[in-house]
Amino acid sequence: MMQGFLLQTQSIRDEDLIVRVLTKNQLKTLYRFYGKRHSVLNVGRKIDFEEENDDKFLPKLRNILHLGYLWEREMERLFFWQRFCTLLFKHLEGVHSLDSVYFDTLDDGANKLSKQHPLRVILEMYATLLNFEGRLQSYNSCFLCDAKLERSVALAQGFILAHPSCLKAKSLDLEKIQAFFRTQSTIDLELEEVEELWRTLNLGF
Repeated sequence: MMQGFLLQTQSIRDEDLIVRVLTKNQLKTLYRFYGKRHSVLNVGRKIDFEEENDDKFLPKLRNILHLGYLWEREMERLFFWQRFCTLLFKHLEGVHSLDSVYFDTLDDGANKLSKQHPLRVILEMYATLLNFEGRLQSYNSCFLCDAKLERSVALAQGFILAHPSCLKAKSLDLEKIQAFFRTQSTIDLELEEVEELWRTLNLGF
């Protein structure tokens, strides 16, 4: 048995599914036959499962056990979680072998979601992954005009920094954003700032 997070489900003939499951070190593509007694497979769910090889087609997903969290009953938390998992899949699509940081970050975030604000958890997860990938901007200049950034900053897709006037986007405090990048913590950010970062994250990884 192994554990993983469902990042995508794709319906094919007769309600069978092709599913993408993020495990500790892989993004697996598996086939799940339809059965009336089978549990519903939703994006974002953590599952325990077995993989059965098939020489003619994709490996089969077998003996699925849903490893549930209490917060999955709360529609708002579940919505944000599923949206993040969808964005993560688009980012990882086409990759097979992965560092464990992707699974570990989801696992850690899922455990925090019951007690913390969902957007703060998700933004901290995203910052952790950007930091791992070396994509958190450390230099202090606008990516559009190359001039120095002063007190205010706007964020483009991937949390790339720009002058608000260059990007035509909402202004945020540069020091707060730099602290968020350094610590991967939203503790110094107001809820309004958190919501603005969430809107930017929705543009894609």
